[in-house]
Amino acid sequence: MVAVSMSRAILFFCLVWIAAAMPVRADERVRQVQEELRKRNLYFGNVDGQVSAELTGALKRYQTRKGFEVTGTLDDETSASLHVQAAAISKPDRTWPDTLVLRSDTARELPRPQRLALEKEAELNPDPSPTLPPPAESPSAGQDLTPERVKKFVEDYLRDAETQDVSSQVRYYAFPVQYFDHGAVPQEFVVKDTGNYVKRWPERKYVLAGPVSFFASGKEAETIVQFPISFSVRNQKHAVSGQTQNFWTIRSEGKDLKIVAIREQRLRE
Repeated sequence: MVAVSMSRAILFFCLVWIAAAMPVRADERVRQVQEELRKRNLYFGNVDGQVSAELTGALKRYQTRKGFEVTGTLDDETSASLHVQAAAISKPDRTWPDTLVLRSDTARELPRPQRLALEKEAELNPDPSPTLPPPAESPSAGQDLTPERVKKFVEDYLRDAETQDVSSQVRYYAFPVQYFDHGAVPQEFVVKDTGNYVKRWPERKYVLAGPVSFFASGKEAETIVQFPISFSVRNQKHAVSGQTQNFWTIRSEGKDLKIVAIREQRLRE
């Protein structure tokens, strides 16, 4: 009897060890919900495909404002409203792991007053209009921008983003910079965030996946740049690939171009 009990105990611990060693996969549907609720300023946590109390609370707030049954879960009615397929399942080789993949996946570090103001605004507009492309106007003459110059700036950024050199990546920004979902941040914030990302994903590859478009901004001497990329990132446990649409606002500073605002949007297959 003792021997049987010991065997069962050993088997149990082996199964636990195997489960712990297996790569954890995130739920693609949950990740999409997090993305959609973040766009609406209702969710401020990590975009990691994991259910949490913060996500449940965000769903309840959304359901309350839409007049749905308040369950805190992704039922069919809520799924349709958020444009998320209730039965969405990624291909096995495309399922993203339970870890942050994109720069914009990290929790939004906003001051509490700013966060409360965004949540208040979301009460009046729980379903924001989709972002429209900017008007196709030429940049101001003072920018001296050509398609070749803008494309080279993007390509140089992508090549440096593949290196381990944090300073070479940070040099592309003008500070304070509107940094993904974090609002205006100083150089120290970007240095820390870039360093963490390099450690999380030591192997990174970025390929321009389409044309680089640029348009006049509403502000003088600033230009909006838009382009898609294909990416692959890897560490000892995970390898992830996908595509993003990227949006920059740039301006000339002397002979250099600098990014004054940056954001990205995951493209789903």
